[in-house]
Amino acid sequence: MTVPVPKLDDLTWADLMSAVTRRIPAESDGIWTLHAPVDPGITLLELFAYLLEQRLYWLDQAPDELVVAILKLLGLEPPRPAKPAATVLALTTGEETPTVVPEGTVFARDPAAAIRFTLDDDVIAFPVSGEVTVFTDRDRTADLLARRGVPLLGNDGSAASARFTLPLRDARFESGWLSLLFELDSPVPPSWSPSAVGGVRPPAELSWSWFRPDTEISGAFEEVQDGTGGLRRSGVVRLRPPAGWSTVDRGLIVSTPSATYASPPRLLRLAVNVSAARHLEKRTVTDLGNQTGHWLKLPGQRLVLPNATGRLLAATLRLAGEKWESAPDFTFGTSRDRVFLLDRDDGALVFGDGLTGRIPRPTEDVHVAYTVGGGRDGNGGLTGNWLPTDSAVPVRAANLVQAEGGADPETVAQARDRAAGALGEVTRAVTPDDYVTLAVTTPGVAVGRAFASVGEHPGFPCAQVPGAVSVHVVPAVPREDLAAPDFVAAPMPDAGTLQTVSRRLGKARLLTAEVFVRAPAYREIRLRVDLSGAPADRVKVSTVVGEALRRFLDPLTGGDDGTGWPFGEALRPSALLRAAQEALGDLADVAAVAIGVDGADPAETCDDVPLRAGELPVVREIRTTVVPAAEPGEGLL
Repeated sequence: MTVPVPKLDDLTWADLMSAVTRRIPAESDGIWTLHAPVDPGITLLELFAYLLEQRLYWLDQAPDELVVAILKLLGLEPPRPAKPAATVLALTTGEETPTVVPEGTVFARDPAAAIRFTLDDDVIAFPVSGEVTVFTDRDRTADLLARRGVPLLGNDGSAASARFTLPLRDARFESGWLSLLFELDSPVPPSWSPSAVGGVRPPAELSWSWFRPDTEISGAFEEVQDGTGGLRRSGVVRLRPPAGWSTVDRGLIVSTPSATYASPPRLLRLAVNVSAARHLEKRTVTDLGNQTGHWLKLPGQRLVLPNATGRLLAATLRLAGEKWESAPDFTFGTSRDRVFLLDRDDGALVFGDGLTGRIPRPTEDVHVAYTVGGGRDGNGGLTGNWLPTDSAVPVRAANLVQAEGGADPETVAQARDRAAGALGEVTRAVTPDDYVTLAVTTPGVAVGRAFASVGEHPGFPCAQVPGAVSVHVVPAVPREDLAAPDFVAAPMPDAGTLQTVSRRLGKARLLTAEVFVRAPAYREIRLRVDLSGAPADRVKVSTVVGEALRRFLDPLTGGDDGTGWPFGEALRPSALLRAAQEALGDLADVAAVAIGVDGADPAETCDDVPLRAGELPVVREIRTTVVPAAEPGEGLL
C-alpha cells in the first residue's frame, strides 16, 4: 500500500487559540477569569499562536538547499545545468588545396547570431567533386543516394568487406586526418549524442584501408578513431593516412575477418570533411579589474562576464593566482572553500558569504575562462548556411544531422520531480522482471527483448539450480520488410552486446545470485497450411499466409500482442490456424495447420508442440496445399 504524504501544517490560529483557552481555568486554578480579547494575557496568547502557526507552515516547506542536500544523500544529481545541443558539420572549401580548420572553430549562420556551434576536432576540408560510391556484393550507390539503406558486411560470421570511393578532387596533402560521417540505421545513440556511452566491445573486428581506384595499389591507415564502435551506431570515423598518401588514393575499404553482427549494419549516408560540433563557445577574459579591484569584504559579491547574459554554461576562475571552482550551491561549503555559483540569467559568478563559501578579496589579477551556449535554442533542423566567425577561414558548413540534446537549466522543482521518478527506476535485479528491464535498457547496445529463466544454469541443463538466473536477450534488428535480402529471421546478439548486458546485470544482481547472459535458443519450424476449396489466386494466398505466420511467430514482432513470440511458449495449431485465417479473410478457408520441428516433416496433430524455457521458434519453410472442401454431413431425421 502507498504511504500517505504527512501534512505537518495541520493547525490553524483558531485551533491553537481554542486549545489554549480551554486550558486556562485548570492551569490558573480558576484565578484567570477574563478571557476576552481586551485582556493583555489573551493578547499575548494570540501573538504566540500567530507565531506558532507560522512555524508550523515552515515545517511543510522544503527550501532549495534541503532539496539539493537530500539529492546528494540519495546519490542523485543536483539540479542539472544547461546542456548544449550536438550535431555534425560538413565543411566545404572553395580552395584548390585542402584547408585546415582547427578544433574550436566557431560557426554561426551570421556574424550577429547568438546560436553558434564549435567544432570538436580538427578537420581537413578537402576539395570535393561528385558523389560517394559504394560497392558490396554489387554497386549500391543508387540505394545510398536515395537513403534506402545499404547493408554492409553481413551477419553470417564469414569474412566480408565494403568498398567506397570518396568524392575528393586531386589535391596535394601533407598530414592530418580524413574525417568521415557514417550515418547508420541504428537505435543506439550516435557518437556525438550527449547520451552516447563508450566502453562497448565492437560487434565485429574491423580493418580500415585505402586503395587507388582502377589500380592494385592499396595500404593501411596509420591510425583509426572509430566513432561508430565497429559500425554499431552512427558516428564520425577519423583516419590518419600514411606519408605519401594523396587524394588520388580516394578509395576506402572496410573489412572484417568475421562478420558477427546481429544484422548487417545499414548505411544511410557517408560524408567527408566532417566533425561533431556543439552549441557552445569558449571565451577568456582578464580585464575585469574594474569590478574585482573595488570589491568590499561583503557577502554576495558578483563578477559579471561580458556577453554571457542568459548564456553562461561553465567557468573556471583564477584570482591572484588562486584557483576557484564552480559549485551547484553553497550548502556544503565552508568559510575556506574557494567556490562560486553560476548565475546563467545574469551571466555572472556569485561568491559566498564567508560562512558557506569564501569571500574574495579585492584584486586586479583576474583570469576567467568561461563557456557560453547550451539550452533548447540550439536544437534545430538541417541547414546549409553556416559560416566561421573568423573570416580568415575560407570554408562553409552544413549540419548533416538534426541538432539535438540541448536543454535549459533544471530548476530545483524539476530536479525534485526527477528524483521522485528515479526512486521508482529499477536499479537492482531481484525479480525476473527486474532482470528483463535492466537488460532491455542497457546503454550502448540495442536489446529488443529479454527473458529471465530462474533456476536455469548452462552447466546443468536438466536441473533447476537455486540462485542461478539465465537471461536470454534478442537484439533489436529491422523488422519492416520480412522479404528484404538482409532480413534476419533469427537474430543473435553479438559478443559485445552479451558482455555489456552481463556487466550491467552483474552489478545489479543480489550477492548470492549467479547470472548468465545468453543468446536465445531457436527451434527450426516447418509448417504446412491446408486450404479448402479452390482459391482464385494461389500465389497471392500463399504469400499472404506465409507473411502472416512468419510475423506471428517472429521473435520480435510475433505473438498475440505483437511484442514477440513468448519465450518457451508452446506452438498451438489452433492459434496458427486463427492467425492464418485472419490474414486471409475471404480469400480462402484454412482447413488445418501441420507443424514440423527441427527439420521434421510437418505432421497434422491437435496437440501443442512444446518449447523449453529460453527457446523461440524460427520459421524455415511454409508450404500451402489445397485440399477438397469438406462436404457437410447428413443431418439426422
